Amino acid sequence: MMKWSWLFDSRTQWLGFALGALIVLLGTLMPASSLGSPPGSDKLHHILGFSFWAGLCAWGPSKRFYAFACLIVICGGMIELIQPYVNRIADWKDFIANTVGVSIACFLHLTLTFFKKRGTDTA
Repeated sequence: MMKWSWLFDSRTQWLGFALGALIVLLGTLMPASSLGSPPGSDKLHHILGFSFWAGLCAWGPSKRFYAFACLIVICGGMIELIQPYVNRIADWKDFIANTVGVSIACFLHLTLTFFKKRGTDTA
């Protein structure tokens, strides 16, 4: 377990939050004309992007993870408010998709926590 302990370090969690924020903010606040049109559903892209962002934070302490998850949901709403100012369209269905993505990451975190506790109980 020692060689994987860095995954559950709070610094790794902060790094995951910052890296995810950078990637998602670039993808959602760049003018649509500068981005290509990737295959698949726009809502699926939102779900995947926000679950990825929140998933990067899922490795650290639970209390901080849930604070990050709430902050990511708030950021999703703020992004939708900002998008009209960067030549994008605000769509509240995107906000719902963002929240679904964060919810998926919460499930991932619960699963990781369960197996982490289970592994330490049997040792």
